[in-house]
Amino acid sequence: MREVHASGPGPLPLSLALIALASLASPLLACSGDDQGSSGFSASATMGTTDETTSASTSGSTTESTTTTTTTTTSTTTGEPETTTTGVDTTTTTTTTTTTTTTTDDTTTGEEACAAPGNLVVCDLGLDGTKTDDAFAALGVGCKGAIDNTIPITNKTFKKFQQWNNPASWRVAAVFGSAEDPKEPGKPLFRAREGERFLIVSTGKLAEPDADGVLLEAPGSQYANDNNANEDGDALPEPLSPLVGSMGGMGGTPFTDCDGVHDCSDSIWPNWSLGNEDPNDLLSLAFDVTAPAGVHGFLFDFVFFSSEYPEFVDKQFNDMFIAWSTSEAYTGNVTFFEGQPLTVTSLATAMESAGYVLDDPELAGTGFEGHGSTGWASVGATVNPGETFTFAVAIMDMGDSNKATATILDKWRWDCVGCVAKEVDPECGKDDHPPCCGVCVEIEDDPDCGSPGHPLCCPDPK
Repeated sequence: MREVHASGPGPLPLSLALIALASLASPLLACSGDDQGSSGFSASATMGTTDETTSASTSGSTTESTTTTTTTTTSTTTGEPETTTTGVDTTTTTTTTTTTTTTTDDTTTGEEACAAPGNLVVCDLGLDGTKTDDAFAALGVGCKGAIDNTIPITNKTFKKFQQWNNPASWRVAAVFGSAEDPKEPGKPLFRAREGERFLIVSTGKLAEPDADGVLLEAPGSQYANDNNANEDGDALPEPLSPLVGSMGGMGGTPFTDCDGVHDCSDSIWPNWSLGNEDPNDLLSLAFDVTAPAGVHGFLFDFVFFSSEYPEFVDKQFNDMFIAWSTSEAYTGNVTFFEGQPLTVTSLATAMESAGYVLDDPELAGTGFEGHGSTGWASVGATVNPGETFTFAVAIMDMGDSNKATATILDKWRWDCVGCVAKEVDPECGKDDHPPCCGVCVEIEDDPDCGSPGHPLCCPDPK
């Protein structure tokens, strides 16, 4: 891929520069921009924040920040077992954390300070995916520990084929494929970005990772990778809905007047109807989570692979990945791109411009050789501080049960600043406007980011 380095913004005001300097000492902040590598689509860890744990500020505001750091290693056994909907008992958790607690108060604007946790507890060390709770830990949520260093979740659900210990359509892995990161030679390209493991979900069947968590697939194997025996039906799992949700449920003006039930992006319905409203090999995961005070959004990182590229671009067989939020600020699909959810059709140009296709060596060992993927990307969504909402994901074949599509998910985290849809504010991400919601990529990975057919440009984290 050609590297183009964008020039940075002008000098920071002195107060913000001091805050940014202090934040550099905190390597895995929940609202931070510290990534474990970046290639292809970039995982921008913030949506335009200068201080990772500072709420959205106005020009001329004055802030004060204090930081304390402690390191603890704990192994705890709770008296009451915690179970998922599959009945898995997870009573013992070993965690390691380096704790950095940052408190930021706005002394001039009166805005609520961002109470996002500091360095998050890492609880996916060495996980092998033998428990469904491993899937949540791999995302970076639901770890045991103090509220200041965890993202507590409740009402966990994970729907898949038959028994929890038959995870052919999902794996917890440290590495996918055999390609090196072109920006960091010697390191795997598709490796965990938080802790040691990520979650990968598929409409087909995935190989089992080795003892080190490395998942390798035979060359081109994903094209003939069909029915994984997951649920086939005619509906999306709750709370997801394919129906339009803007304009009070009438649709037509995405992201406006959400009805709070259906998809306010109006992006799912066209692909849903194109695929004859026929989802197959469906896998879904969901949890409830409460936004801390002063938090206005959340983010996560992903990579999308599909063996339907290039043959089925603009065809009815268009596998789909959806991430969903029931926030009071916005209910619907948060993984919207070019007016669609993540599909081979919506992402085809993005794969070609900022991802990997056909004979690109970066696809080696993934089974998607000859087909296509994005690189690492970020998704940002908006929430209201203090509210409890449901986050859910679903991946499915549409119209058939053939040809696998897979998505890596990792590093779910809070965002102090939040975002706005480009359809609502066409100037989002510029000057004093808030960052844009949805999928973004760094300009060095796609110099044409922000233009039609290309991802939005992630804000410069500096």
